[in-house]
Formats: sequence, structure tokens, C-alpha cells
Amino acid sequence: MRPRPAVSGADLWWFDIRSVHPSPADLADLDEAERAKAGSFAFAADRHRYQAAHVMLRQVLSSYLDVPPGELVVGRVPCPQCGGPDGRPVLAGPGSAGGPQFSLAHSGDAVLVAVAAQPVGIDVEQEPRGCMCSMTSAMHRGDASVITALPEPERHEAIIRWWVRAEAVLKCTGAGIAHGLDGFPVVSGPAGAPVHGCSVDPVASPPGYRAAIALAGTAGVAALAVRAAWPPSAGG
Repeated sequence: MRPRPAVSGADLWWFDIRSVHPSPADLADLDEAERAKAGSFAFAADRHRYQAAHVMLRQVLSSYLDVPPGELVVGRVPCPQCGGPDGRPVLAGPGSAGGPQFSLAHSGDAVLVAVAAQPVGIDVEQEPRGCMCSMTSAMHRGDASVITALPEPERHEAIIRWWVRAEAVLKCTGAGIAHGLDGFPVVSGPAGAPVHGCSVDPVASPPGYRAAIALAGTAGVAALAVRAAWPPSAGG
């Protein structure tokens, strides 16, 4: 059984979906909701991305617990904002008491899993070809003011950094993106300051991607350990 990360630290697992080929047994480990979601995708590439991500998530979590991947039960805590059932995912089955916290993100060919001792959020995004300038309308007004004042290409880069940080924070808190991204500043506050009650750091990423991690609390992100890297240079 793999040792769990210390408080204020996290293990990061990068995967390239092009090298992940789930077997029938791997797909059988997915639960009913995961299988239904996979079956809802119209395109095979999207279905493969989802299946690869969730198979690898289960295998990663299994390595921290004495529980086979197919026996892991994933539930959700209530949304802290509206009390709805779609809050942060957590392990809920036998053997998971006191188990690790986790977050999953995927974009393009990249899958990123974060495992931590406290609530964690991770996000990865493939860099878009064009400017995401319209996103400033979804930002906190302080962030929008800072970013719109930048020239290109600095503005483009700042928007991507804002996006992955904001998504990571919402995943950490469990408040869905449907509640909006404009309720808290992400990039306009003091450097290194907590964001919406979370410590946030960038994550070294494969070329063409940007990623960020958020950990609950204000103690900072003390250590990130890359357990699987794609490519190997993705780790710090």
C-alpha cells in the first residue's frame, strides 16, 4: 500500500490517453454511473478519454488502499454553496475511512490525478489556439481589470493561468462552475495569497498544456511529488 501524502503536499499522476488501453476487466471496474456516462458520448475519442481517465483514477486510488479498483465507491459531498448532490467527489466505500482526498482532470491527451491528505482540486487545460478574451466577462472584476490591461500575448497567457487556477479552486471547495467564477479574485490578489480559502500553485505541465492545483487551507502547497509523468520532464 502506497504511503499517503503529508498535509500540504500532494502526489501527481500524469497519463497520456494515447498510451492507455483499458482492458475489458478494467472497464468492468467502472461503476454504473461511470459506464452510463461513457456510453453517452457520441464520439469514440471522447468516450476513450473518459474511460481512460476513470480507469487510471481507480488504479491510482487503489494503490493507496487495500481495496481493488472495482470495489472503490466514489460518492460526493454536498455542494457547499447550494447543498446540492454534485459537490466534491470522495471515497465512500468500505476501507475508505480516513482515506486520501483526490481530484481528476483531463484535456486533450492529458489526464492528471492529484492525491492529497486534505481536499484538493486539480485542473489541466490544453492551450487554445485563439485568445480567450471573452472569458474576462466571467471573472471577478479585479481579475478582469488586471488582465484586460495586458497587451497580447501576455493577456492570452494570463487568461489560461486564471482559468486553471479558478477551476482548481472550485474543485477543491466542491462548488461547481455553475455557481460562477466571479465571486472570488484569482490573479488580482497579493502574490502567494490564498484564493477562496485554498492554497494555489501552478503545476509543471507537458508542452501545450497548463495546470494548477488547489489545496484546502492557507498553509501553502509544501510539496508536489510526481509519481507518473508524461512526458518524464513534466515533473518538477
